[in-house]
Amino acid sequence: MNPFFSAHLSILIPLFLSTGAWLAGNANLTDNKRRLILRAISLSIVFSMILVTSFFFLSDKAVAGMLAVNPINLTVLGLISFMAVILIKFSERYIRSETQSHQFWRWLLLSLTSVSVVVLSNNLLLMWLGWVSISLCFHRLLLFYPDRPRAVLAAHKKFILARVAETCLLAAFLLLYYQHGTLQLSAILDYYLSVDPGHELSFAQKAAAFLLVQTALIKCAQLPLHGWLIQVVEAPTPISALLHAGIINLGGFLLISFAPLMALAPVAQWTLIVVAGLSTLISALVMMTRISLKVRLAWSTCAQMGLMLIECALGLYELALLHLLTHSLYKAYAFLSTGEAVQDYSLKQLAPQKKVTFKTAVICLSLGIAATVSIPLFTAYQGPLSVWLLVNAALALYLVSAVRHGLSLACLSAVFIATALVGFYLGGKALLDHLIPELPVTGMFTAMDIWLIALVLALFILTVQIRVFPQATQTQTLYRWLFSGLYLDEMMTRLTLQLWPVVLRPKSQQNKTEQQSTEESWV
Repeated sequence: MNPFFSAHLSILIPLFLSTGAWLAGNANLTDNKRRLILRAISLSIVFSMILVTSFFFLSDKAVAGMLAVNPINLTVLGLISFMAVILIKFSERYIRSETQSHQFWRWLLLSLTSVSVVVLSNNLLLMWLGWVSISLCFHRLLLFYPDRPRAVLAAHKKFILARVAETCLLAAFLLLYYQHGTLQLSAILDYYLSVDPGHELSFAQKAAAFLLVQTALIKCAQLPLHGWLIQVVEAPTPISALLHAGIINLGGFLLISFAPLMALAPVAQWTLIVVAGLSTLISALVMMTRISLKVRLAWSTCAQMGLMLIECALGLYELALLHLLTHSLYKAYAFLSTGEAVQDYSLKQLAPQKKVTFKTAVICLSLGIAATVSIPLFTAYQGPLSVWLLVNAALALYLVSAVRHGLSLACLSAVFIATALVGFYLGGKALLDHLIPELPVTGMFTAMDIWLIALVLALFILTVQIRVFPQATQTQTLYRWLFSGLYLDEMMTRLTLQLWPVVLRPKSQQNKTEQQSTEESWV
């Protein structure tokens, strides 16, 4: 079996996606013809993914020039293919009544094409070009409704920040090229895998790692550069689903891909853990103050991305990859089913509410701490305890809320669900552990671990304060600040309006411009 065949075969997925963008983006197509083309593209993607996966497991190596297939990007490529098929199926009905539906299909499929190119790239220049292409294509999707001021403002913010992130990424790649004399990603990573864990990096390598971290923080919409993510809910639901379930995860994918370099750069790790840690804490608290489901999901994404970046900083790259996959699937489902979610939320409001009391909070925190401390006592685990404290405290709160009224079917169900979640976590971590090269992991009670333990305890205490003492003066003051997002987005909003003011065209002018654009060839 040709070991390079899988890498060459992988080009079929971006090729089919780009072909679909060219065909489905034709304004003169009828709905029936466009539907047939989209279904043919979906089948082609599924078939190509099966072929790539089959030949990869039959090969010893899957690197061919500018393309590469390895366990990590093959897993992410499978996620992208699945997301593409789901989005195409959902959007066929959702976008059918729009007059500019052909533009939606064009830029949606081109965005997916660019994402697949980034994932498959074995060349730093090709990866950077794909990264830029994602932003430019997605910008057109964000402006699908150009008469909505908030949507235009969010698109402008995203565009400006994307240029900053791309500049950081290009500078990092140039430094790596200067240091290693090659643009081949596989060769660069092989070098870092071959050195000792305590190897001292040069200034250029440290700067490259720091710039990669800055790129990931901006791409993952970490505070205070998060405002565009919250305001982008003005876009159509499939676009929001693509963003929250796919594109925003590229920051985590970037760090996972460069894990051997990141493991040797303490400054980059500390930057991640401080910025992403505070972003996770604030975002999780702000989410509690929001009523709109889409806005809550947006703040949730910001918090989840911060948690994924924290896992990368701790060296838990297999956990970060598991987080990336599960978060993508969950957010895709959450956004594509927001209509049903509204009905479910209304039913829950009518049902008896499970209140958290101060006594319940103390019990669940004690259980969480006890479960966390018992892990190193009864197992050989020597990794960071902060992640387990977060998991155990959340599970304890869930269990204590279920058993408040004694043993019941709800109690047994809660125990079963908690056990299943822990089993899924351990099983998924063990499964993905074979995909990540062996790298050093932060130990327990190190400075990083203590910092995260403090953040987890602060999150728990502030959450209890908001839920248990809502009428207290301190709680109401905290609630007002959290509802405003601590005013962290104000500076970026003012800067965006100065650099690129939001000017809305009259609808008649928009229609005239759109009519002219359909008569011209698109780029």
